[in-house]
Amino acid sequence: MRSKAIILALPLIAASSALLAAQGFHLPPRKPGQWDMSISVDTAAMPPQIITMCLNDETDKLLNERFGGMASTMCSRQDQTKEGDSIILESECALGEMKSTSHTVVTGDFDAAYTMKTKVTMEGQRDSPGNFDKVAPAGPTSQETTIQAKRVGECKSGYKPGDIDLGGGKVINVRDMPAPKIE
Repeated sequence: MRSKAIILALPLIAASSALLAAQGFHLPPRKPGQWDMSISVDTAAMPPQIITMCLNDETDKLLNERFGGMASTMCSRQDQTKEGDSIILESECALGEMKSTSHTVVTGDFDAAYTMKTKVTMEGQRDSPGNFDKVAPAGPTSQETTIQAKRVGECKSGYKPGDIDLGGGKVINVRDMPAPKIE
């Protein structure tokens, strides 16, 4: 049961990483303030995950630095193009035996609101440290993730730049997050 929960959490973690760093691509900085984000994953049997972030220039950049470096070591291809008002992101990445290809379309702007739609195809398995044999299915799997982000104004009272409210009373600050380790 616990490994099933991890498999269900993987798309949300992947979506969060895409949200935070767009896999190391160079997206425009978000306007400082409070951003509310809804993350929907077509393969997750749960409602959209809602995340609230309080950002300033420094913490937005720090999020990209912390998570963007992962892509440089994991991805053999990362292409970013602009088509009209859309930014198109394409990547091919590997983490151990697990391989992924992704296609992302970003529309909107980073001052008020944007939408990021990503289709990811994964295959292979990633060995999991600890008690779990595998954390991804062996055969090809695809998922579509939609992130809708909206700047709702200045940060709420009690929030400081870098605070990320994951819901359920869980607030973390990007300054306190360790950089992800690639094994």
